[in-house]
Amino acid sequence: MKRRTMMVALMGGAAAGCRSKSGTDLAEVVNIADEGLAPQLLRGFHRVESGSWRWTQGKFSVALKPPKQADKGAVLLLQYSIPDAVMAQRKEVTISAVIEGVPLPPEKVTTAGAHEYRREVPAEVVKGKRAATVDFTVDPATPPGDSDERELGVIAATVGLLKKS
Repeated sequence: MKRRTMMVALMGGAAAGCRSKSGTDLAEVVNIADEGLAPQLLRGFHRVESGSWRWTQGKFSVALKPPKQADKGAVLLLQYSIPDAVMAQRKEVTISAVIEGVPLPPEKVTTAGAHEYRREVPAEVVKGKRAATVDFTVDPATPPGDSDERELGVIAATVGLLKKS
C-alpha cells in the first residue's frame, strides 16, 4: 500500500512539470527538446531533431512561467542557431519578440552559428502572472523548398524567463 502511494506521488510530481498553459505549473526555462515541456510550445515548432533541438517556423510562440521576484522584471532568453547554408541564403536575419503584447527590441544577425536573443522584460509585463506568452518572429524565414517541405526559422535549443539580476 505504501509503495502504491509513493508511486502515485512520484507520478503526480513528474506530471506537474508537464502541465499545459492552462495548468498552474509551467517551467521558467524550457529545453526545446524536452517532450515533457512540449505543451508550453504553443505553435510554430517542428519535431525534435538529434534529441536536442527543433527547427522553428518563421513565427513561433511559447508560454513561460515568470521567475520568482518578477516584481523586478525578468530577462527573456532564446538560445538558437542558424546553419551556414541558411545564412548564406539569407545574409541577415532579424529576431523579434513580443511578450504579453509588449514588443521587445529586435536583434539583427549576420553570422551563422550559435546566438542568444536576450532582452529585459519590464516588471509590469510579468509581475503577478502565472504565465506569459512570448511570440517570436524570424524575418526572413526560409520558405518550403525542394530539399525541405517545411518553413524554417531558426534552430531553437532553449527559451526562458530568467530572474533579473
